[in-house]
Amino acid sequence: MAREYQARKAKPFILPETVYRQALWAVKDVNRMKDELAKLSDDIDALHRPGIVRECASRGYYSDSTANKAQKMVMIENRLDAIDNALLQIPEKYRIGIQRKLCDGEKYGEQFHLNTWKRWQQVFIYHVAKNLGIF
Repeated sequence: MAREYQARKAKPFILPETVYRQALWAVKDVNRMKDELAKLSDDIDALHRPGIVRECASRGYYSDSTANKAQKMVMIENRLDAIDNALLQIPEKYRIGIQRKLCDGEKYGEQFHLNTWKRWQQVFIYHVAKNLGIF
């Protein structure tokens, strides 16, 4: 596994190590969060089929189950929005490469020098941490 670290030259964007790691892993978790969001959406849609509503309501767990799923959906959507908004803080030409590297584990691309990619990745991670409220 490639070592993920912060460059010390980018002083305004240096985070405490634990905060940097939390933000980094939040970004690496994007694909799982999107899958989970789709699954929760499907589960809630399935509850609205005819007959299911009456059966669930009569047993008393319809609203709790749906509310819990909706609450989890909102939490995931907020995290994804925070990450998407952080991506808008870096120039457009670096966005796809950084997403490819962090979310899919692929290479950045050959368009720019590795140090340039890492510098913009650090700026991105910094904004993720700010948007998630962990820094």
